[in-house]
Amino acid sequence: MSDINDIANRPTRMLEAGLLFGVAIDAIRVIKVEPRTGGQRSALVSVVFSVIALESFVNEMTEHAQNMSSIQLAEVGVFAQMMGDAEEDRASLDFRLRLAHWILTGRMMDRGSQPYQDFALLIGLRNDLVHTKPNRLYTYGKTTNEEAHSRLMKRFRDKNILAEENSASWTHLVQTRAVAEWSCRSVARVVNEVCSGTSQSDLQKTLTFVNQMFQSYIAGIF
Repeated sequence: MSDINDIANRPTRMLEAGLLFGVAIDAIRVIKVEPRTGGQRSALVSVVFSVIALESFVNEMTEHAQNMSSIQLAEVGVFAQMMGDAEEDRASLDFRLRLAHWILTGRMMDRGSQPYQDFALLIGLRNDLVHTKPNRLYTYGKTTNEEAHSRLMKRFRDKNILAEENSASWTHLVQTRAVAEWSCRSVARVVNEVCSGTSQSDLQKTLTFVNQMFQSYIAGIF
């Protein structure tokens, strides 16, 4: 009984990563048109908040490990120290995720395979939105998407998630339900990849709990 009371009275910290990911998921649900219909502004919410949720996941797991590292496996202490150092050095989200994956699973994240490729593409899209540059000159009825938005079209050519109609605006092309779903699924796969294969510890239990939140959101999209 005392053990149960100890657990119940132990200070806990509210994890926000799942809540933020829920915002990205909710933005998908309000899009009722065909998956590749452009101009659905809620899709931008899904893109941005899925990445915000992923960054929150990394930050919260780092602090969680730092709070327990003195009584846990050496692996947890290494994770806490190195991830903390990476955060202080303002390392990119990309680097911190690859570092977390390496420490927790003992394997380097394969940058040439999934889910890393989609994750890198998503980060690039989020960055393009945050640092939006002017569109190229466009002649309605004559200029094609390939001509006006060649870089975007090349990056997403094999995904079949951009808007099907021609548009002068590159952001119009990424405002689809298909892009929104792809963004959230990509993040959920990365979280699952980082959380899988870790040694038994309180950190592993928390990782499992958070991973289940992300995966349950994905399962409930439809």
